[in-house]
Amino acid sequence: MFSTSRTVTSVIVSSILAYVFLFTEFFSEYSLLPHYTPKNHIFPVSANLTENKEAVLFLASLDHTTLPSNVSIAEVPKVELPVESTDLSKLCGETEWTEGLWLHCHSGCGVNGTSICGGLNNARNRVQTCIRLAIDAGAGVIIPSATTRNEEALVDTNAKTVCPSFFWDMKHLKSEVGKQCPQLKVRVCDDRSGISKIVTPPKRTYLEAPHSKDTFRGLVKNSFEKSNYTLSSVTASSPALIEFSDTYIGWDYKKSSELSTIRKSLFKALQFNKDLLHLSTEVLKSPQLNNGAFIGIHLRAENDWPAGFGTAEDQMRLYVAEIERIQTTVSYVVDTIYVSSGDIDGIQRFRDMLEPLGYIVHDKWTLLANEPETLAYLEALPFDQKGIVEYNVLVDARFWIGIITSSMSSLIAYARTVDEREDYFETSIFPDSSREGLNRGYTDNISIKGNQYTKLMVVNGVDIMDSFP
Repeated sequence: MFSTSRTVTSVIVSSILAYVFLFTEFFSEYSLLPHYTPKNHIFPVSANLTENKEAVLFLASLDHTTLPSNVSIAEVPKVELPVESTDLSKLCGETEWTEGLWLHCHSGCGVNGTSICGGLNNARNRVQTCIRLAIDAGAGVIIPSATTRNEEALVDTNAKTVCPSFFWDMKHLKSEVGKQCPQLKVRVCDDRSGISKIVTPPKRTYLEAPHSKDTFRGLVKNSFEKSNYTLSSVTASSPALIEFSDTYIGWDYKKSSELSTIRKSLFKALQFNKDLLHLSTEVLKSPQLNNGAFIGIHLRAENDWPAGFGTAEDQMRLYVAEIERIQTTVSYVVDTIYVSSGDIDGIQRFRDMLEPLGYIVHDKWTLLANEPETLAYLEALPFDQKGIVEYNVLVDARFWIGIITSSMSSLIAYARTVDEREDYFETSIFPDSSREGLNRGYTDNISIKGNQYTKLMVVNGVDIMDSFP
């Protein structure tokens, strides 16, 4: 018995020493490679792979390693690594869930009155908020249908009813939720099948205080007490639905201490339609954009844009001044500008201001001019889907300027800075401003603020960022 234990111990120690030796050899040969990530690597020929086979197999089980010729892939053991714990997984693990309870949020729009509307990113906010509300209630979530804009009158956001996959990647959402919050069941596109019990809390209006941790759970409980059903009777075989309207900026991440945690996790889980993002990436790859070395501009000059949100003229004037200022901060020339706007005439007016200063101004039409089929496909897209196509281009621009009163600009600014250590808005936008209720006033109203690479034109008005994106 003692002899067997000593033999096993000897084998383990030998394997560990071999592993350490191999790792040392490997990194000594690759230590000069910048930003090296040990994926898809080939073991250095100096390592004695025959004698250190145990170490090779151990490493291969942890990584997608290119195996040496004397090791078969069949010999590599399968190692199931635990799913990384996230803030979202911790929240879901702490939540008390009610099997059979479902939340369906909407804005009362669409053909059945169960869709979300308000434009692309207002609708996106409603979806993300609904997911957070469902977690607070310990319920499954029914992602609602959405509505498109009226192409002839863009201010009308309640035109055609579409499933959420028209705008967002539902497969990715389900996958991320399944990994981080498996307790949260997800249905899509108003799927209420098999549910006959419906409880309707009072409609929340736009300017009402948003929910925070445990407040929506309390609302659900009170709503059941006032209904013909009891929460305790809800089961998987006897489900019930909470029908809640309206959820725009309906969750206060700041009050819930979730600005850098749950807000970030949900934002990354809810991505745009992958086919539209793929087209966006193709536009970004255009050689005219210099591998990202350009200044991206989000210009709101369309006929639905309220002048009180910042006129097109003010945007252009401040953008030109900021573009010129950027040149003084770099040691190289950045003379390529990409402008995103639904108003081609507005883009041309902006181009007329910049070209005499030596800038080359591009838009999706100029970049795709030699790809008529792709351009025709893009032109046939509805207004908000066109916006998604430009999303990656603006997120990946080296420098970018937008306007805070646009939810698309706010989303892009958030996406560009989401992984920074400090919150971009708290550190770069909100200093020298004050807030009263939902309204924020800036000491320098109608001005450009931000960090070196991501900038916003600030305008006095409603501040949505505690509940956005």
